Amino acid sequence: IQNQKVEDFMRDLASAKPTPGGGVAAALSGVMAASLVEMVCNLTIGKNGYEKNEGAVLKIQKETERIKKRLSVLAEEDSKAFEKVLAAYKLGKDNKGRKEAIKKALRYAIEVPLEVRKLTQSLEALATKAAKVGNKNALSDAKSAIHLAHAAGKAALENIEINKKSLKTL
Repeated sequence: IQNQKVEDFMRDLASAKPTPGGGVAAALSGVMAASLVEMVCNLTIGKNGYEKNEGAVLKIQKETERIKKRLSVLAEEDSKAFEKVLAAYKLGKDNKGRKEAIKKALRYAIEVPLEVRKLTQSLEALATKAAKVGNKNALSDAKSAIHLAHAAGKAALENIEINKKSLKTL
């Protein structure tokens, strides 16, 4: 995912293949939101009129970079998690370990988007701060980051809920 061209990734996302899917899209939406927050920070640091905000902006930037890196990893992990779920369901119905393998895979498929959700909620708060203390010429970028982070968190929640539902039916 990380080294794919955008066009190739979008083709894969639109295909009938099970991965990448909504979980990957959620994490990558968070990466895009983080990139916008970083842009606002970069347009603020060292600029006239924002000297008093520089300390706060540097903190926002550092935390956003950490979140962005983790979300990039989680995008890959989400695909792997769903592939594990598919593999567990493909085990023969007479396989004694099948049910436990499915449970284990579903739990992992809940953990990944749960972390995405938590990170994107933090990111939404950072974007909100950036909108307040960042370069006003980049306000629409900060607000776009807020919306993308929020959408990413909501999308991750959908994956959490569907996997929890599947886990309960076992």
